[in-house]
Amino acid sequence: MKLIALEGIHFGYGSNQSEILDDLNLVVNPGECHCINGPTGSGKSSLLHLLAGELSRPYEGDVYRHPSLLVGLVMQDPNVQVLRQSVGAEIAFALENLGIAADSMVEKVQHSLRRVGLYISLDTPVEVLSLGQKYRLMLAAQLVFKPSLLLLDEPWAQLDDNGVKELNSVLKALLDDGVAIVMVEHNPSAFASLVDHLWLLEGGQLRVGQRQHAPAIAELVNIRASVKSRHRDCVVNIAPHQFRFVDQEPLFNCEQSLSLHRGETVALVGDNGAGKSSLLKTLAGIQANIANLPIKVMNKRPQLGIYGSDLGLLMQRPNRQLFEQTVLTELQFSLKRFKLPLVRAEQILAELDLQALADCSPHKLSYGQQHIIALASLVCLQPKLLLLDDPFAGLDKQHVAKVVQIILQLSAQGCGILLSSHRSLPFLEVDRYWLIENGHLRDGAQISEQVNVG
Repeated sequence: MKLIALEGIHFGYGSNQSEILDDLNLVVNPGECHCINGPTGSGKSSLLHLLAGELSRPYEGDVYRHPSLLVGLVMQDPNVQVLRQSVGAEIAFALENLGIAADSMVEKVQHSLRRVGLYISLDTPVEVLSLGQKYRLMLAAQLVFKPSLLLLDEPWAQLDDNGVKELNSVLKALLDDGVAIVMVEHNPSAFASLVDHLWLLEGGQLRVGQRQHAPAIAELVNIRASVKSRHRDCVVNIAPHQFRFVDQEPLFNCEQSLSLHRGETVALVGDNGAGKSSLLKTLAGIQANIANLPIKVMNKRPQLGIYGSDLGLLMQRPNRQLFEQTVLTELQFSLKRFKLPLVRAEQILAELDLQALADCSPHKLSYGQQHIIALASLVCLQPKLLLLDDPFAGLDKQHVAKVVQIILQLSAQGCGILLSSHRSLPFLEVDRYWLIENGHLRDGAQISEQVNVG
């Protein structure tokens, strides 16, 4: 029995652009797990939206949907799916639309939360959750109405290792119950035990993917910062403190002094909800409702707007940093603002081999492409301090290699770089790791040695 079938699908976003999906075919049956891999910007997320029945533009071709088909979708940026202010209300939204009796909702909502590893109050505001926690929340919001087809966009990038392990268990149980799963994933090996059909989306068509071991990112990145900058100016200094929001319990304790100098690269590693994004935004001076903390950035207490072009912040949601009509004008915006050479914009596009996107709207790009364009707009400024919140999320191996190259070049020029991640980064040469685990922020000297040796 077919749940959904695509036949001869053609789809594109504009008359002046080539088709993203070109004579594409796919059949999904109950209990099957399909994993779709492919380069950044190849149309994977668009394909998921087509399966979900919510493409914003018309397409050509035939789509068969079983009369009983019920689809759940978790998008790459879960923030765009949030409809309610509290966790409980968000999950109950689908039940309300299905006419489920109110007295049975609480139990269903709590069960759905437990399945995805979220043990939090139903009254918890959604806005206080990390991006990874929101991904789990949106997964719970889909599971609560028992879909027959579940669509997942880049789950590995949004979840920490424990979250990936829990998700594997949840998905296995769903498959055993006959639920079909289609996931888009740059790291299919994380779900290899579940996948029945591995596809490569390339040239607008689905081709059978190769199951042999793909080259690791580390094998594609052959770059080393051979010459470190002689700058040793301290750009970040963090004294021992309790990191807390006003009138709230500490998010974590920092019991030792931490510092970052120009020319150094430090990776901030921790699980979903540990406080990584909050710390980065605090250093940039944009975190609201934060207590007075003993933190200095370039010898100043962090404050919005006082660093000019010397500080750059890449947020987890790159679309919040993009607002110009073309990629080129996006990169030129801050250069004009700070009276810096406009030629830097074209140079960085050339270095990243992204000249073809120069006249494209950044708002029509894929999540991964938006991420790298937002990063490029900061790199143009040649800052003294660059704060990167999960900079490799949504990128294929080739784009990861390009970002690594840019990071190493900036470091060699004297830029201090602090980047966050759910896990260690064996493909990137870092000076140190800072770890947030079990409510403590500390220098992770041991993990640095282990990764460097490996």
